[in-house]
Amino acid sequence: MAVRRIVHKSSAYKEVILMFDRSIPVVGFHTLVGTHEGIDALIRLIEEGLAPRGFNTLIAEMRFQFKCFPEYSSGTITAEDASRLADVCEKHGIRLVPLLPCLGHQSDSPAGTPLPLLKQHPEFIENPNVAPDATWPEIYHHSWCASNDDIYQYIFPMMDEIAEATRCTAFHVGLDEVFDIAMCPRCKGKDPAALLARTIKILHDHLAEKNLDMMMWGDRLLDSISMGYQMWEGDRFGMYPALHMKDQVTRDIIICDWHYDLHSAGYPSVETFIKEGFFVLPSVFHEAENAEHFWKHAMEAHYLTKRYQWPGQLGGMLCTNWTHLTDEYVDNLLKAMNGEEAGDGLDAMVGSVVRALEPSYKKFKL
Repeated sequence: MAVRRIVHKSSAYKEVILMFDRSIPVVGFHTLVGTHEGIDALIRLIEEGLAPRGFNTLIAEMRFQFKCFPEYSSGTITAEDASRLADVCEKHGIRLVPLLPCLGHQSDSPAGTPLPLLKQHPEFIENPNVAPDATWPEIYHHSWCASNDDIYQYIFPMMDEIAEATRCTAFHVGLDEVFDIAMCPRCKGKDPAALLARTIKILHDHLAEKNLDMMMWGDRLLDSISMGYQMWEGDRFGMYPALHMKDQVTRDIIICDWHYDLHSAGYPSVETFIKEGFFVLPSVFHEAENAEHFWKHAMEAHYLTKRYQWPGQLGGMLCTNWTHLTDEYVDNLLKAMNGEEAGDGLDAMVGSVVRALEPSYKKFKL
């Protein structure tokens, strides 16, 4: 049963009922999974790797076979697969949070190839003058037009279908690495920050109507120049002032603050998000040294939060995996988690990060 509680109130905050339990530290794992067979591999990862190590949250970025719009499906995962995954998560006390990339990451490989929805509805593409075979640096990933609200007649039913199948209390909407914004005829001349904030509010309001909390990646809310981040983990395109548009970017949103490089001077974004009142999850990837360094600095922010009574909270940690799961990939993940030889691939590196952080996340207290 979901835990409900009320967040604090002030002139900048509304009274909000939260569905995702924030009274326990999040020990989270994010992964891509695109196929029916991948769900089987993920279930094995849960039962043999994540659950025994105390993970209590799984963010699953699934390639869904939609019933509402079959023609816009990008994978073979069915509602029945998702429900089966939800059963396993519930059995092990793991909160399942589905992720559907919104606004950005609307293309596949090569990057100029839109995902099915935008491919069949080019009016939604923010930067349509890109060849399908285009790659970086001509384009990073397609985005949808932040001014064309017609897209939500497709996005909302997709979100609802995934949420119903997973029986979730929170939904992750992505919003990371948006490069193309304020470019198309509808958006040109508009404030990129206002476009981002408006999109966040639209997504948040829909989820709130469904009694779902919202998670998102935090990179577009960060000024990359002042914080010393590169333009993937921070914004260079005018979106970051949306952070201060509190009436639209509400503080009940859970922020996944990802940084995969080692920043010797620290990670000011963690402190920034906490000071702004967010529940923040530092998010790591495949380099154990970098992950430990990030977590060390996050713990400094956690100490300062308690000392100075900042309004937000360090909520735990999130390990990420950016490769679709297969049996072989999970084999190596599990070997690396156990300290066994698993080669030098991403699977082994991600597993080694989990192993390196396990002593720290098990000691962490809110």
